[in-house]
Amino acid sequence: MKIGVIGCGNMAGAVVRGIHSHEKNVFFKTYTPSKIKALELAQDVSGECVDNLADLVDCDFLMVGCKPQQFTDLCEELKQFDLNEKIIISIMAALPIERVKKGLKVDKVIRLMPSMPMLYGEGISLLFASDEVSEFQYKQFSELLNGSSKVFEMKSEDEFDKLTVITASGPAYVYYFTEAFEQILSSWGIQEEIAKEMAIQLFKGSSVSMQNDKDSLKKQVAKVTSKKGVTIEAIEFFKENNISELINEGVLKALIRSDEMKSGL
Repeated sequence: MKIGVIGCGNMAGAVVRGIHSHEKNVFFKTYTPSKIKALELAQDVSGECVDNLADLVDCDFLMVGCKPQQFTDLCEELKQFDLNEKIIISIMAALPIERVKKGLKVDKVIRLMPSMPMLYGEGISLLFASDEVSEFQYKQFSELLNGSSKVFEMKSEDEFDKLTVITASGPAYVYYFTEAFEQILSSWGIQEEIAKEMAIQLFKGSSVSMQNDKDSLKKQVAKVTSKKGVTIEAIEFFKENNISELINEGVLKALIRSDEMKSGL
């Protein structure tokens, strides 16, 4: 199987490297105008960095990972090629399937929203496909993602776009919260490298615990706290200051921006 990759930024790179980590029979061809990131990605996955878009036409799947604002220019460059039998994998945020179909003059489009932890086999992949994609084609691509992420099939594009601000943007939120604990530890005189290691292990260990504990997350919180104890003081403070509501408001800000991007494209 050959997958052509147009645009080799962080998200596209995470998908390609994630697939390559467990699917050695997939051959990747990469393309960017400057060739810098395309060459780096191709070298990492034993693929081929190509000079021209024409070199990607023989691929089974075409993964489009350019910025949504660049899509119109890309369509202009690709209009000379007949792509109608190709399956387009779009990882462009906020760009509806109908826009991709119209721009590239294709019918078969799968929207994919990956997350950065795919690099380490722990990502999340959201999928939504046009009706023209066969069940076999959809399953074929979905299975490529299974080794590096948990795949979730969306019921609609609205659901796809909404969940993106949690699953794809979410790692940044977790990194931010982890950094906050790292800074607290550093302020207490803990060596910077050790503070970072402690903060990361805190989230790593807690994630494993949450995954293996069958109780609700609310009950898991209760297991670590006790009346008039130490931990409950922090939890009560968080509740009094509506930390969960602030997180919710932050996510809604991301959702509003996503809608703005969608209407502006």
